[in-house]
Amino acid sequence: MRIKLIRDVSMSAAMATLRKTLGEDAFILSSRATSDGGVELTAALDPEVPDEKEQIKSAVPLKTIPKKTFHDWHGLDLSSFSDHGAELNYKRILSENISFEALDLSADAPPVMVCGVPGSGKTLTIARFATRLALVGISPVVMTTDTERSGALEQLAACTRILGLDLIAVESSEMLENLCRVKQGKMPILIDTGAVVPFDEKGMKILTDLQKAAQASLTLVHPAGEDPAETEETVSWFCKNGASKMIVSRTDCARRLGGIVRGAMAGIPLAEASTGSQLIGGLKPLDFSSLNELMISKWEMASAVSSDGPQKKLAQSAMPVVSRRPANSDSTLLKMNAPSVTGAAALMKHIAAQGGA
Repeated sequence: MRIKLIRDVSMSAAMATLRKTLGEDAFILSSRATSDGGVELTAALDPEVPDEKEQIKSAVPLKTIPKKTFHDWHGLDLSSFSDHGAELNYKRILSENISFEALDLSADAPPVMVCGVPGSGKTLTIARFATRLALVGISPVVMTTDTERSGALEQLAACTRILGLDLIAVESSEMLENLCRVKQGKMPILIDTGAVVPFDEKGMKILTDLQKAAQASLTLVHPAGEDPAETEETVSWFCKNGASKMIVSRTDCARRLGGIVRGAMAGIPLAEASTGSQLIGGLKPLDFSSLNELMISKWEMASAVSSDGPQKKLAQSAMPVVSRRPANSDSTLLKMNAPSVTGAAALMKHIAAQGGA
């Protein structure tokens, strides 16, 4: 905006000077009489606005945002592993700093006890283990120490009823110790626990007491997609309190896996990872190759979406449904029964309603 001060002997003379100086589009901001009897005008003129084509042509071109590297996009700061600015070899770094360890669900193995923060997917993990064993004719002992949370027993009981298994609600570490002593070596033992905030000293002590009573292999269930630094700290606290393996949940929902990698680099072996919400085949063993493949697929999918827009919706494969054989059947095995509308389908709806994923 241009502002001009006009002085002249009269209003008409000042207006003439204004038009001559600023043109017909000028407008008066203020006027006053001067001490010598003249007139003073303060006028302004808006700058000329270029037409639309001129604006586009003269606009400063947008700067292209540099594309993040693979490990940066996943939230992995691996700069400390680089020597004097040398190019990072993330495959070598991860293979040297992450370990993998398979879960042992045999009858002779220590009981498998899962732990984790609220909503991490512990109960669904136990349900998946129970389903995996039942499908090959093995009946595990399923216990839960989570007897206070609303709906916790019902959620796991929905699975055990379908599988024809008993669910034992454990009220104390003494009761857990006695049960494990009796059942150990005869059948696999699966133990669900209540959620624990890792920085809660009281909650961690309860978990540690339960693990010692059961002489169990404590397995952390932790979701993918969370802040890397927060995940690393959380995993470290669980490791200090006895967790010896980690199962990664919600990999189907997460895009970035830097948190899980940072957690694994804190010193806990990775065991398995979720592949979706299904009970059957919903967990797969992890090794370096499968983890690397998963990270690359997330990266490539994100790159395709950012450059080409949303991807086409993939057709969901038909999910097999679990149902029990008739009561008069001699076999106790479970079978895949696609026509059935009960079983796993009903269970998945129940678990989804409870918020466990």
